Amino acid sequence: MRIAVFTPYLPYPPDTGGKIRSYYLLRALTERFDVDLYSVFYKPPSPENVNALQRACRRVTLFRLKKTWRTRDRVRRALAPLPRLVDYFHTAESLAQARQHLRDTAYDLIVADEICMTPYAELAPEIPRIVIRHKVDHVHYWEVATAQPWGLEKLLGLVEAKKLHRYERKKMPFFQAYVACSEQDASIIDRDAPGIPRLVIPNGADLSKFTPSGRKRAGDPTLLYVGSMNYYPNIDAMLYFFHEMYPSIREAVPNVRVWIVGHAPPPKILELGNLPGVTVTGTVPDPWPYYDQADVFIVPLRLGGGTRLKIIEAMAMGLPVVSTTVGAEGVEIRPGLNILIADDPESFVAAVLRLLTDRHLAKRIAEEGRRLAERYDWSELTRPYADLAEQVVEEWKEKREQCESSVS
Repeated sequence: MRIAVFTPYLPYPPDTGGKIRSYYLLRALTERFDVDLYSVFYKPPSPENVNALQRACRRVTLFRLKKTWRTRDRVRRALAPLPRLVDYFHTAESLAQARQHLRDTAYDLIVADEICMTPYAELAPEIPRIVIRHKVDHVHYWEVATAQPWGLEKLLGLVEAKKLHRYERKKMPFFQAYVACSEQDASIIDRDAPGIPRLVIPNGADLSKFTPSGRKRAGDPTLLYVGSMNYYPNIDAMLYFFHEMYPSIREAVPNVRVWIVGHAPPPKILELGNLPGVTVTGTVPDPWPYYDQADVFIVPLRLGGGTRLKIIEAMAMGLPVVSTTVGAEGVEIRPGLNILIADDPESFVAAVLRLLTDRHLAKRIAEEGRRLAERYDWSELTRPYADLAEQVVEEWKEKREQCESSVS
């Protein structure tokens, strides 16, 4: 079976939440089928990253995108019917190149990794299609926009959310199946696309990699947050934590440290590094050493959808976790057993302090968290994905044969 996968970014190295999920889903297909990967770029990726994917895929093809991003162009795109999120990832040239590749190769299946790659999947309506929904985009844009103060960015975000919702409702029936990140996300998608087969694959961790070293943690007590720091929900989470919680924690534990690990932190996050005890790392080659030397993993998220990939990684590394309810969505947690849940600043501070001062509690939460993480190994989570791909292709062929026989 031969599959064409279209991604909005090269899913390597797997160093952000979206790229990690795309990488492991892609790998699940390459282990059983011949996969051609098609991706787009504005800035050329490194040859090393392309080569890493070429070792797994039959072929990797990249389409260069060229667009102007002057203020008037942004306004024009904001006022156009097509969502900016979709417009950003294709041009007439990239679609023409993709169309030629689809004509030249006999594919059994097309996978659109994210709804924004639908324009590529639409190029060959005679081939069955699956779409991967890493999150419900219109809900994400709506939540981010409503959380922002009134201004141009908020207005553009609200408009984008409405356009995305309209686009999602229109395009989802075009697909023969979809993959969601959580049951919560799938229930929202089902309202707009009833009857479309779906598979829920939560985020996970590579347990062959995310295993604690067993070294005794030393030094000052350390809190850790990991996430792409150019992603608004992560920015909001850190500003919320430091404005509402950190002063109380530091007053109780004066030598406490906080590590903020993740690429592309904006100025307002970099400024947090000026606070006593706070380190903002920016991009790191591997978050493993930070997990291995931290004492408590914090997830003060107030926005977002899907499954919190970093929670699973932290649990796999034997870290006790304190999270908001939103931060732990999509994970089958048991509050008080394998995680502490706190939805207001006072209770969040109290939970962090409990884990920093009660070693027996921290050890129990960490051990139960590790047991939970063992159910979220990527190799097991993604196994049904390849089965779904095969099922979609078989059902498509059966329907086509039935149509041909009825005509004859």
